[in-house]
Amino acid sequence: MSDKGKKETKMYIYITDVVFVAWNKDRGELLKRLRGKKSRQKLADEIAAKGGECSHQNIKKLEYGESESVSIKVLEAICAALNISLSDFLSVVEVTH
Repeated sequence: MSDKGKKETKMYIYITDVVFVAWNKDRGELLKRLRGKKSRQKLADEIAAKGGECSHQNIKKLEYGESESVSIKVLEAICAALNISLSDFLSVVEVTH
């Protein structure tokens, strides 16, 4: 069965309506690449300094793709500490229902 001619449907939602974001190994690898040579502890400290919460153990789980999802608040805090916008990190937000 071919998908040729099948229309793709896109749905846009306000980021303020998002509570959790699906997580996978690709996003974990992106997080690790953006962290660079900075230690997980240093990143966790920078997140805390900006008012966020995310332990170095949680960062490790995210980088290894061991989490199925991440809260939008944690991801916003990680992005702020990495000086990247949430929209740049999430080029596509997958909505499952």
